[in-house]
Amino acid sequence: MANDFSKEERIAFEQMLEGFEDALVLSRNVTVYSVADRMMERANNIIWRPMPYIAQSFDGTDMTGNFVDSTQLSVPATLGYQKSSPWNMTGAELRDALQEGRLRDAATQKLASDINLAVNNVAALQGTLFVKRSAAASGFDDVALAEAIMNEQGVPQMDRYMALSTRDYNSMAGNLADRETLTPKALSAYERAYVGRIASFDTYKLDYAYRKAAALGTTVTVNGDQYYTPQATSTAATGETSNVDNRYMDLAVTVSSGTIAVGDA
Repeated sequence: MANDFSKEERIAFEQMLEGFEDALVLSRNVTVYSVADRMMERANNIIWRPMPYIAQSFDGTDMTGNFVDSTQLSVPATLGYQKSSPWNMTGAELRDALQEGRLRDAATQKLASDINLAVNNVAALQGTLFVKRSAAASGFDDVALAEAIMNEQGVPQMDRYMALSTRDYNSMAGNLADRETLTPKALSAYERAYVGRIASFDTYKLDYAYRKAAALGTTVTVNGDQYYTPQATSTAATGETSNVDNRYMDLAVTVSSGTIAVGDA
C-alpha cells in the first residue's frame, strides 16, 4: 500500500490568471457631452440640443415672397438607464485590500462593457443609412459604398468611423494584403491584420459585434406616399407647449408574410 500524506494547499493571491477584457472599441470613439449634475437632476435627466439650420437660397435680387419663418429643431439627450455593480465585504474582509481592489476593478470593467454594448446596439439597430450587400464585407468596395451614401446625404467628411467584426475586418485586411505585400500599408495588413484609414473612414476591429438575424418579412410594401414634416414644438390640448423629438416617425407598411423587427431595412 502506497503512502498517503496530507498535502499543503496554497493560493497565489498575488498572481492572477489571464482573464477576459472588453476592448471598448465603440465607446472610445463617441463624443462625451458633459452637463451640470444639478441641472440634469432638475431637468429629469433630459437636455435638448439644437440641430443646425438648413438654409434656402433663391435666384435674383427681388426676394418678395421668399421671406419665411424658420423652424429650429432639437434632439433630446437623455440618461435613459442607470447601471450598478454591487458587492459585499465584511469589516474583517476589508482588511485584505487586495480583494477590495480586484472587486472594484471587476465592477469598473463590467460597467464600462455595459456602456460599450449600449453604443454597439444603438449603432446596429438605429442606423439610418443602409447599404445592401448579399455577402460579408471583404474589401475596399464595401467601404466605398458606405462613403458614397454618406456623401450623397451630405454627412460631414470629418470624423467618420467604421467598426467591423473581427472576421469581416480580417477579411478586409486579407484583401489589402493580397494586392501587394511590399507596400507599407499592405505589409501592415499582412503582419498585423491592420487596415487603418480607407475610403475616408477610420476603421476599427470589434472584439464582439451585434449579430442581426436575417429579415423574415417578405414583400414589404409602404402604404401610400408617406412623409413627415418636422416641427419645433407641439401644443397639448390643455395648452402646454413642449419640444418635439423629430428623429422618429410612424411608417405604415404591409407585410405579405413573416414579420419585420427592429433594425430591418
